[in-house]
Amino acid sequence: MRFEDWEPIYLDILDDFGFSRERDEEAALLLSDLLEDSKTDEILKEAKELICGKVVVICGNAPCLGRELLDLNDIEAEYIAADGAVAILMEEGKLPGIIVTDLDGPINAIKDANRLGSIVVVHAHGDNMDALRLYAPHLKRIIGTTQSRPLKNVYNFGGFSDGDRCIFLAKHLNTQTIKLIGFDFDDPCVTPRKKKKLIWARRLTELAMSSEFASSDQF
Repeated sequence: MRFEDWEPIYLDILDDFGFSRERDEEAALLLSDLLEDSKTDEILKEAKELICGKVVVICGNAPCLGRELLDLNDIEAEYIAADGAVAILMEEGKLPGIIVTDLDGPINAIKDANRLGSIVVVHAHGDNMDALRLYAPHLKRIIGTTQSRPLKNVYNFGGFSDGDRCIFLAKHLNTQTIKLIGFDFDDPCVTPRKKKKLIWARRLTELAMSSEFASSDQF
């Protein structure tokens, strides 16, 4: 998704939640500085080689994830974990090829998976700058993302929550088939703020799954 197409959606999200674009952009600049010596373009190419033209299972972190994983034992696929889903995957002996996170999940599981080879797509936003400073320098094979305007080494593939950002990323990298597990947009046991986030997550998931997003060098 081109940033010009994403920006109106992003502005609606900012308005709905009262988020600060300036803080998002500050976080993106911070992540850019932290990744200054990283070969982000090469890592992005590795991610594309990993899932381009393949079947990809994208794992959300809803309670149903463990049960739904059991139904996939005979499916040959690459796995993308949305943040906390990485812990469940690791418990089941499945190493995700890619983890998409804003670093508010199980950091030890994320670091363990990264050490074993998982690419970590680290998202910068206005509320996680402390986590970026604390954890990003200790991770390897990182791709940085932002929900605001992309920078030279911090990309914007589209998406708002960890789960739907996984889908936009997979679409951008030209995966063949996407299967979603561990997604529950109707969870009643959430706060009003989380419920609003789930409404947006559903909307963006439906958008990403129903649309064709061509790969673009501008990211």
